[in-house]
Amino acid sequence: MSVEMRSTVVDRLTAPIIEYLIEYPVLVAVLTWLGVTALFTFLNPSVMFQANIWGNIFRQTALIAPVAILVALLMIGGDFDMTVGANYAMSAMFFILIVNQGVPASLAILVTLALGGAIGLLNGVMVTSTGIHSFIITLGGWFSIRGALLLLFSGSAQLESDAAIMQLFSYDFGANFEAAILWMFLILLGALYLVHRTTYGNHLYAVGSDRDAARARGIQVTRTRITAFVLTGMAASFASLMHVARFGSARPVLQTELPLVAIAAAVLGGCALFGGRGSPNAGFFGALTFGTFGAGLIAVGASSSWYQFFVGIVLVGAVVFNRYVNRLRQKRR
Repeated sequence: MSVEMRSTVVDRLTAPIIEYLIEYPVLVAVLTWLGVTALFTFLNPSVMFQANIWGNIFRQTALIAPVAILVALLMIGGDFDMTVGANYAMSAMFFILIVNQGVPASLAILVTLALGGAIGLLNGVMVTSTGIHSFIITLGGWFSIRGALLLLFSGSAQLESDAAIMQLFSYDFGANFEAAILWMFLILLGALYLVHRTTYGNHLYAVGSDRDAARARGIQVTRTRITAFVLTGMAASFASLMHVARFGSARPVLQTELPLVAIAAAVLGGCALFGGRGSPNAGFFGALTFGTFGAGLIAVGASSSWYQFFVGIVLVGAVVFNRYVNRLRQKRR
């Protein structure tokens, strides 16, 4: 068989697969997750077939998935938020601080969520009012918040009281399946409804695709973008509350890599870097992939340094694949 004939046969076999991935890009994240799961199952089947390891995978995923889901939503609108990791750490430290000062935990939860939303609001206003790309504005915010935390706190903060309400986030149903997992799925369902079943979702896709065209159609572009930033900020705070509920402590350098993990998760699931395409499912399955990889490393006794290596490889690979898919889309048009 000639090289040309082999190429034709390969094209015919792969074309339907490529077409399907173009139509449903989140399948890339699903397939990557299945591949990671298969790898660690092969390396240590006795551990990966235990219920508690899957409980651990999902509860680890629950600490980053709310942020990844909302970062995916933000990216649909064409924006980034690099402050989510610093916001996560700040919210956790703030919650512990005010609860230790005597503020009821129920009130502290609401105030902490408001704080996260305020950071998102500030990001949104700064981005939309200056016209500077959100990556630059929020990267500056990341440095500012992280620096302030290091100046204000010399070490970790420990929650001194065991508030019953925190069981809402950390209640263990058995085999490491915690209430945080339920919250993760509720956030996913809420984000899916918002994006795919409301006018706001339609506006978000329009803004991400072409802001000038969206504005010409009467869409409130600024309000749409700021709302996405506020929701993302609140998601970071909410995830931090689940962290405190589980561990009872926080550090100024908590979740340093979270912004890149969230972006990598969203891109892996098919979110376009420049907006207009994607789904909250992208953030969830991407986060599940990273959660499985992290837990898998522990299961096989490998170095945790492989986690950051994996995130980097996935981010670059997902961007390259997205670019390839975009070119195919343009050819089809």
